[in-house]
Amino acid sequence: MSNNAASSNDEINLSELFSIVWEKKRLIIIISFIFAVSSVFYSLSLPNIYKSDVVLKVAGSSGSTVSTNSQFGSIAALAGVNLGSGGGTDEKADLAKHTIRSRDFVKHISSFDGVLPALMALKGYDPASKSINFDEEIYDTTDQKWLVNLPSENEVYKKFLSIVDVFIDIDTGFLAISVEHQSPYFAKSFLDLIINELNNIERNRDIAEAQRSKTYLNDQLNIYRVADIRNSINALIQSQLETEMLANVRKDYLLRPLDSAYVPEKKSAPVRSMICIAGTFIGFMLSIFFILTNHYLFRKID
Repeated sequence: MSNNAASSNDEINLSELFSIVWEKKRLIIIISFIFAVSSVFYSLSLPNIYKSDVVLKVAGSSGSTVSTNSQFGSIAALAGVNLGSGGGTDEKADLAKHTIRSRDFVKHISSFDGVLPALMALKGYDPASKSINFDEEIYDTTDQKWLVNLPSENEVYKKFLSIVDVFIDIDTGFLAISVEHQSPYFAKSFLDLIINELNNIERNRDIAEAQRSKTYLNDQLNIYRVADIRNSINALIQSQLETEMLANVRKDYLLRPLDSAYVPEKKSAPVRSMICIAGTFIGFMLSIFFILTNHYLFRKID
């Protein structure tokens, strides 16, 4: 009998909880109000972030090159020559994604004028003059020199990954790239720079590889006298010429935008209304938790 009485005393009655909360409603309102006001000031202190994004189609292989690859692929493999098939569209999309997220690419892209200060010495953005405000204690805009040690490659890499997002649509194979920054104009120009440099890097890589392959195959022509082998080598040389030709004439060599990058007019972050709602809700829940904990803790002690 005593055990049942003890257990009934330990049970929490919902009506009792409500009465405790209702009794302390003024304290709950005050704490919730303080959190609400604080969240408003906090949200207003956050800078506007603008996002520029673009969807790109990954370039595929030409039909003639594919035909040559299937016909002379084994000979090219024995000769150590890459015909530039590059796999399917998905493989090229993965190549583009991982190249963008590589440390070598970030190091290369951050070497362009104005990129590193905009990433690592940013203080704010002036929409009236459409210019970036730099931290004068870090970077001297007049002499364009750093007043402190240059940011390390690891710091630049982390910053790059925090503002650049790369996504592959599994259904379509398209590649989506977005850049977030306080300056909408820098977000757009930086996105264009990433796409152009990725195309240039892949173009220069294929041109250099095609030229090395042609040099090697021309040397083999001087060695072999059998007509069938010479015809196969000439076909391989032709495929390398096609690769070199496409690399030189195709502007969007690896990635072709379906729609050009744009200067965003509306901010993408922060969502100040959600911050205020979340702050108020957190204050409300914490106040209830504090009141109930305080009430039952002191009752246990008594």
